[in-house]
Amino acid sequence: MKDLILNRKRIWTWTGAALAALVFVWSSLFPKTAYDTRELHVRLEDGEQEREIVLTPDTTVLFSFSAGDQTVDGIQPCADWGSENCPGGVLLVDVWCMDEGGERVYAGQGSAPLNAELRRAYTYIALPHEGELSGELSFAIRYVPAEGETAYPSLVATDRDIGECLTVVNEEVYGGDLLLYYVTVRDTYPLLFDAKLVCLLLICIALSMEKAPGKEACA
Repeated sequence: MKDLILNRKRIWTWTGAALAALVFVWSSLFPKTAYDTRELHVRLEDGEQEREIVLTPDTTVLFSFSAGDQTVDGIQPCADWGSENCPGGVLLVDVWCMDEGGERVYAGQGSAPLNAELRRAYTYIALPHEGELSGELSFAIRYVPAEGETAYPSLVATDRDIGECLTVVNEEVYGGDLLLYYVTVRDTYPLLFDAKLVCLLLICIALSMEKAPGKEACA
């Protein structure tokens, strides 16, 4: 009876170790995505005033800043559609970066609809691209209206130039900067360490289990 119980314990221990190993492998192959949001210019100082840039079909807002060593996978400009009905168009963003030779090269384009639940919101626009976007970056932000649309949203800016950014509206330098976050996307492995620890612990327990001595045969 004791041998049977011990064998069952050993089987369940090895089964638990195998399951923990499967969780470890699964977490390694299929990581979760985490979004790190960083402020660029979102807090107003004393005396700083908001301004709005209306995104008519012929308006392009060029926004440039240096991300340094941080990678940028998306931006969140503050958009205000300022009416009862949310506009049906999309925000369109083209991005350029600097290559190793210091030349500005086109890196990709992203788009996103406005948030219909909030009249004013930071709209996340993912930026598909090859390689990493970092260093000196420039973003051309436009609004593509829906068919028949005549009311357009605005980008929210301020009258303060923080010096680290440059805002240009229709090729004219703007006396202020956009309210904007930028986003870095990274892979996370939340179960990796725990699954590995549990697997090793159960293996050690299983190996430490000594087989119960069998009963001597009756003479």
